[in-house]
Amino acid sequence: MDDKLFDIFSEETEVPECVLRRVDETLETIENSAESHRGYQRKNWKRSLILTFAAVMAFGATVFAAEKYIGIYGFFQEVGNKMPEEAKELIEKDPVQQEDGDSILTYTVKEALCDKNSVQVVVEVTAKERGKYLLAGQDALNEDPVRNLGIESDKTIEEYAAEKGLTIIKVGASFDFDSDLGIETAVGNYRNLEDDVVDFYSSAVKTNESKNLTVSCIGTATLPDAKCVDDVMRTNITFQLEDKSQGKSMTYVPVDGEGITADGKVKILSADIEETEVGDYVTIHCIFLEECDSISLDVMDLNGNLWQLSDLGGGSEVAESGKEATFQRSYQKTDLADEIGIRGYDYETNTTYEPVKMKLKK
Repeated sequence: MDDKLFDIFSEETEVPECVLRRVDETLETIENSAESHRGYQRKNWKRSLILTFAAVMAFGATVFAAEKYIGIYGFFQEVGNKMPEEAKELIEKDPVQQEDGDSILTYTVKEALCDKNSVQVVVEVTAKERGKYLLAGQDALNEDPVRNLGIESDKTIEEYAAEKGLTIIKVGASFDFDSDLGIETAVGNYRNLEDDVVDFYSSAVKTNESKNLTVSCIGTATLPDAKCVDDVMRTNITFQLEDKSQGKSMTYVPVDGEGITADGKVKILSADIEETEVGDYVTIHCIFLEECDSISLDVMDLNGNLWQLSDLGGGSEVAESGKEATFQRSYQKTDLADEIGIRGYDYETNTTYEPVKMKLKK
């Protein structure tokens, strides 16, 4: 019966990688400590442990609820993005890192992904002394629901920690903006695996287009009695990351040669698109003929469908009236056509302007 259940479960259920990792760790403990099981094969132990996981899932237990978000792919999907299969193949796991700092926490880079334009990373933070702390993101308030951390409970963070006798530590892990990657802003998210283990996800658009990158991250830990910035424990993490992506660049120009939109307020000059396995990165070159800093520009297909933005931490820059400006956008990967549209939109008046039709520059 176990064999049949195992076959069914293995074929129809995707076991999270973090669960398989813990299964292997448990197996190692069993094999090292149980001499009486010398004749019992490792595959049978693994079969039993995975069947136990199957039973937990079948009866709706929530012990693994937070784990489904772990990894770049899970975090990326959670916010509504779609990660192409070819991008998943570029994810590097457990890169060799250097860690410098004196903290009560350990910071470990679990996954990293980059292409020419962006970089993503997942850093796992673990308390060195287990069972004493509840780790919460820097932006978390003690009165927030602990469910926000990925922990299944109806209590607040403060109530949950008090009930379990845990000290709340506010934790952060993201990119070092002073590094040579040229990162100005980043998007982040986090999920607790356990009370004192949390995975932090960060993504950002970078300007350094080197194939070999030195990625720097900063981990912080703040105890409740911290009174100033000097009391914040800081850990510097660095690792090497190779850009293995294959990018393709193309430029679009106005079909009519004029490119005027937003009732004559904006002149579209061109749009440069860099297509990689991760997504499409667009730089729209334009001139604001009048002052109109509430107007944004977006890409759409000729059927009027806006391209889906991909929130990788990038931004846009608008120049003064009469000077050239650039709008930078990160989009989910799409099939590039020979013609696209650039739409102007005034977010103060909710006015949508007629798009400028663009053609691929030969």
